[in-house]
Amino acid sequence: MYSSSSTSSSVVPPSILSTYTAPSLPSPPDTLLNDPHIQSTLQSMSQYLKVETPFNVDHLELLLSSHPNQPFVHSVMRSLREGFWPFYDAEWKEECNQRMDNYVTEPEDIAALRAHRDQEIAANRWSEPLPADFTLLPGMRLSPMFVVWQKGKPHIVMDQTRSGLNDGIPRAEGKVKYDDIHTFG
Repeated sequence: MYSSSSTSSSVVPPSILSTYTAPSLPSPPDTLLNDPHIQSTLQSMSQYLKVETPFNVDHLELLLSSHPNQPFVHSVMRSLREGFWPFYDAEWKEECNQRMDNYVTEPEDIAALRAHRDQEIAANRWSEPLPADFTLLPGMRLSPMFVVWQKGKPHIVMDQTRSGLNDGIPRAEGKVKYDDIHTFG
């Protein structure tokens, strides 16, 4: 988190430095925001779509009020309030709306996926399940899921490449500046 006192020390972590020059986070393109089919889908699915965050966004915004890159800060606050757009700049193709089933799985995998789903729903990180007979509406996409077992524990993987969700994200935008132990001495 930015604070003028933390940057006065001799060590400024890369994750903080990167925010000084970071471009604003993108909003969904106007073509989607103004698309009547997308708007209809969003309206009809409103009970399932919610943007929640554990952050006190108003307080965070106050703490960042003196950050030198206010356009970036404002875009982060907007995204925390409204949801993040994944830098997707390709066309939102209708053919991507086709239902895509999960990978073939064993009964243990299905049990692990259901347990993971239930845990995420209970923690309010996922919406309630859609009805079993639900048909995708315009603009909706699914990401197939599978399980990788490591040391007897299930690790859930969402394949956003197979669904096409990653296809329109420019590689140059898919980067993060991490801090490492070398930064701190």
